[in-house]
Amino acid sequence: MKFFSSLKQTAINFLEPYKTKGPATYAAAQQAIGAILITDGFIGIDNPFGQKKRPGIFGTIGGIVLGVVFMFIPTFFGNISGINDMTAVTSATVVSVGQANYTRNSNGSSSASCPLTVSYSVNSQEYTNQSSISSSNYCSLSAGQIITINYNPANPGSWAYGAKTISNFLQIFFWAGLLALISSIITFFIRLFSIIFGWKLLKDGRRNAANLPPGTNMQTMIAEIKQNFVSSIFGFGGTQSGYMPGTPPSTPPSINQL
Repeated sequence: MKFFSSLKQTAINFLEPYKTKGPATYAAAQQAIGAILITDGFIGIDNPFGQKKRPGIFGTIGGIVLGVVFMFIPTFFGNISGINDMTAVTSATVVSVGQANYTRNSNGSSSASCPLTVSYSVNSQEYTNQSSISSSNYCSLSAGQIITINYNPANPGSWAYGAKTISNFLQIFFWAGLLALISSIITFFIRLFSIIFGWKLLKDGRRNAANLPPGTNMQTMIAEIKQNFVSSIFGFGGTQSGYMPGTPPSTPPSINQL
């Protein structure tokens, strides 16, 4: 996967200079970078300064669920309202437009919605029914006006005006959900590969550290390299530490977009 290859190569490029700093520093760098990649893969690394959020694998699962929910909103609402079954079209006469009901919006403005009663004929059977919902679109209509409505062939008394407009509006949720789903799935695999690669680095670093002489201060080196890696690669944490045992590349490629 191209995105993961970029992440992997970035980590490898950052790790490379530490090979010349001695076995202890290299083992510490492997553990530090591996631990950061695992952390970022699971929960993401937050930037306390720029308010940036990098969703971890758990966050991507939430995005996948949200995307699926959004994709099913048109079907759910269409079934609940019955619009999905209103496949037949006929002309109807507006009998009356009810009194407008005003609701106040969050920005302080108000909007009106009106009930609508229409009369139409299906198979020589006359129907005069009020709309099941009120709409602002109904307020502009007037008695005696001819409009086109959709109705349910199996239940002709069930009708809707502007069903196509409603369906087109609901499709926005479907496409937004699909976009979120695809994006979350891609990010999920990037985070998964980050965890796998990070675990490999961490395991190799621990194995290499086990062969070092006793008394090597690994934890201090690991903490310093972690800070350098997060600062340089993710762009978090301000300036780099001046830790001498191994300085990462001065201008490493950024992976903030991953």
